Amino acid sequence: MSTYQDSLSNCCEAVARTEQPTGILTGLRTFFERFGAALRTRSELRQRRSLFLNVANLDDRTLDDIGLARSDVSVAAKLPLEINASLAVREIAAERRAGERRMRRR
Repeated sequence: MSTYQDSLSNCCEAVARTEQPTGILTGLRTFFERFGAALRTRSELRQRRSLFLNVANLDDRTLDDIGLARSDVSVAAKLPLEINASLAVREIAAERRAGERRMRRR
């Protein structure tokens, strides 16, 4: 004869069996959503870098007119994709110009 304890144990096992696949499916769905988001982000970063690299096609005189040197663009282009090269090139150019001013003062 089955006791209350046995029937409760059997019930808990049945619930555990039905919940397990749902947990796995939820975990897989979450994984693939995050993976897809990471791929989209990476694609956007690569597109942004590709647009920045158009600056490298400008001639030296044009670069000078906008306050950049070819070396500034080269350094910024080698930065990791997670760093916005368009923003970083400003800082790189400012540091270069500050160094040039210091050299002239000597």
